[in-house]
Amino acid sequence: MDLPEGYQDLFDDASRAFLVLSTVRGSGEPVVAPLWFVTDDEGLLFTTGMTAAKTRDLRARPGVAGIVMAEGEHERYVSVRGRAVELGGPEAVTVDADAVHRRIVRRYEGHDPAEPLDGTVFRLVPLRVTGYDYRDLPG
Repeated sequence: MDLPEGYQDLFDDASRAFLVLSTVRGSGEPVVAPLWFVTDDEGLLFTTGMTAAKTRDLRARPGVAGIVMAEGEHERYVSVRGRAVELGGPEAVTVDADAVHRRIVRRYEGHDPAEPLDGTVFRLVPLRVTGYDYRDLPG
């Protein structure tokens, strides 16, 4: 995945940056949620419950937008617009869903998960990625 220069640290597994993802409900109402994620060569990977509203929304309307930002650092972030592609749950053949789950839990909690994945994996395939840094602006 191509990232803007100077923002790689937000995507490294050592970082605790969050993906704040915006999806759209069937009613047309936008919904925003912070997510744990990891990356691969093609995009951002995240998990969600198999029967969760977010899963239903992403299956029906895969166009998404979000920002990746570090904890407590709201003046520097990366905007990502793209499509959410469902890769599957524990029975997936395109991705090792349990390995993705383990990577995510290790990144944010520092240990292996106590339970296997009970959900599905999505990849946010970016169409546009832009970095923003407002830390040096006056005021």
